[in-house]
Amino acid sequence: MKGDAQPLIKFFDGSDKRFIIPLYQRNYDWKEENCEQLFQDLMKLHNSDRRSHFFGSIVSSIQSGTEDRFIIDGQQRITTVSLLLIAMVNAKKEGLIEATDAKLVEKIFKRYLVDEYQEDERKVKLKPIKKDMQAFDALLYKPKEQYIKESNVTRNYDFFYDKIIHCRLTIDELFETIKKLEVINIRLDEDDDPQLIFESLNSTGLDLSEADKIRNYLLMSLAPAEQDDLYTRFWNPIEEFTKYDPSSFVRDYLTMKQGKIGRIDKIYFIFKEYAENISVDRATLLEDMHHYAKIYSQVDRATVGTDKLNRKLNQLRTLDFTIAYPFFMAFFDYASKVGLAENEIYHVLDVIEAYWARRIICNLPSNALNKVFATLHRDVLNHVNKAADDVTPSYIDVLTYVLLKKGRSSVFPSDEEVRGDFKTRQVYKMPSNARMFILERMENQDNNERHDVVKELTEKNITIEHIMPQTLSDKWKAVLGEDWERIHEQYLHTMANITLTGYNSQYSNLTFIEKRDMEKGFKDSAFRLNNSVKSCNQWTETELKTRQKELQNVFMRLWPMPTTTFEPLRREAESASLDDEDYEFIGKKLQAYMLHGVRYSVNTWKEMLIQVCGHILLEKRSTIEWLCANEKCCFSTTPEEWKRELAPGMYVWTNNSTATKINILHGMFKECNIPASELVFEFRSDQEGEDEE
Repeated sequence: MKGDAQPLIKFFDGSDKRFIIPLYQRNYDWKEENCEQLFQDLMKLHNSDRRSHFFGSIVSSIQSGTEDRFIIDGQQRITTVSLLLIAMVNAKKEGLIEATDAKLVEKIFKRYLVDEYQEDERKVKLKPIKKDMQAFDALLYKPKEQYIKESNVTRNYDFFYDKIIHCRLTIDELFETIKKLEVINIRLDEDDDPQLIFESLNSTGLDLSEADKIRNYLLMSLAPAEQDDLYTRFWNPIEEFTKYDPSSFVRDYLTMKQGKIGRIDKIYFIFKEYAENISVDRATLLEDMHHYAKIYSQVDRATVGTDKLNRKLNQLRTLDFTIAYPFFMAFFDYASKVGLAENEIYHVLDVIEAYWARRIICNLPSNALNKVFATLHRDVLNHVNKAADDVTPSYIDVLTYVLLKKGRSSVFPSDEEVRGDFKTRQVYKMPSNARMFILERMENQDNNERHDVVKELTEKNITIEHIMPQTLSDKWKAVLGEDWERIHEQYLHTMANITLTGYNSQYSNLTFIEKRDMEKGFKDSAFRLNNSVKSCNQWTETELKTRQKELQNVFMRLWPMPTTTFEPLRREAESASLDDEDYEFIGKKLQAYMLHGVRYSVNTWKEMLIQVCGHILLEKRSTIEWLCANEKCCFSTTPEEWKRELAPGMYVWTNNSTATKINILHGMFKECNIPASELVFEFRSDQEGEDEE
């Protein structure tokens, strides 16, 4: 195996050389976001004094008796740059881009894209796998009408073509920039096994983590002494604070800063974009990350303050607690800076706990909380900062107001909803951590003498016991009466029939009296959840209803509905973004929308849909063409009376309901890789409108 660094364009150069993508490789699958990243890097490279830009490695083996290269690793990069070169050639042929060197286009075509002396009928240097090859060759030799629109090859070509004709660079300038892309060219010897090399390179064990990429981005461009200083002072402590999982921390850090949740496998690119947009030096950015990593660690370990606060936070840690980290990092930082009193901090944790517990008992989706906690602190401060100069509302009052205003999947369940759902909630259908949280809190309540229910359940030292067993004996049926089947089905897995024990296997399906009076039975139980059970002489629907009411009262006492006196100073125009899953758009009357921060007035949803599609067409034309060609998201290439023409041969369905229009926008924004939060709707106050059809 041999390897050296060289310009990528040199790798392309040479006669009698083809680049063959082996059949065991996957189809070309770079997304538009990957192409966008490459083009942005090229533009930055053009505007900088840098002489090179590392573009990864290419591993190849030479086919015996030829100069043909089997591409073991790097096919995505080779194919993408080839598409960029083809787009440059075609744009120049069509007179849409200038060239100082009149022969440059011919040179690119003959030296880097085709080998005119190749004996085979197909002269193209790159040989993708079959499906991709048809689309690739069409770009070189066929008119636009015969391009294979449904191919990812064509889609990314269209993206580059559009970028090239609008980037204001000449062919010469763009080509000189491409020449700065540098790769590690690794050539396998005959003794090397290409399949083993391929498997090794594509194993997850060798991939850089997102945090590795972020660390390299922050430190590699610095002088050695500064690298060492920043690593020692900031990065290494960040790794320690995050238990050597800084990728998750960085995602939560970015969520806190930006109010939107990024995919964990894309965190490096999201972080890089954030770092470049805020325009601070590396030391300042690392110092800020270090500050929040310390808070992150305190939250994660429940060491935020006094024993009382830590115990409250530790209770919450039983839940899927990490989804709330963006909120808690921001909140505890704020509480420290403004000197928030301990009782108010505790009250905030209390309200968060009540919100969570009530949602568990009402079986509301926990994934909705991701977005709630991503923006909760920011939402609270927005109201605090807009308050009258002579009145500063308390944080807890505003927090309560914000949570109580939530709707749909993020709603704060009312007392009536909790009482109704408490009777029927199946304990065994709760996620295990939520089940342990509810049972632990209801067992210990606020007593200082506590049973570590979570630990004991996790270690299986205690188990959950059905007082009325899952399999009924004839004796149980007789005690329950003629309606035993309904009672069993209705109450079996509910809170009324659930308790804790260390002797579950001994109870089996014994009668209630046997379970109560046996050695280490209910009468001897140390668990508070069994206190009322001890005094019962039978276990029928009457006792089940009594215990259900008793435990419901405990629940309502532990997690009461909070109240607030806060009201915003003035009522602003109601608004919601496209990514707001909690908002009910149906029946609302539009007065405006904002796209990328620019406000546009409209009167109807239909008018808005047509305008937004028009804006996105200018921004992401190749993607809209692909949507139309593939009949995706209500886009098509065929005119109908219920469709509106966006451009020649491109139509979108507009005569439909508000809900359908929202779905069209969601699909379009997802395909175009545009955050749904970039589109915000503003509504009129007179909302007595009808849904559009």
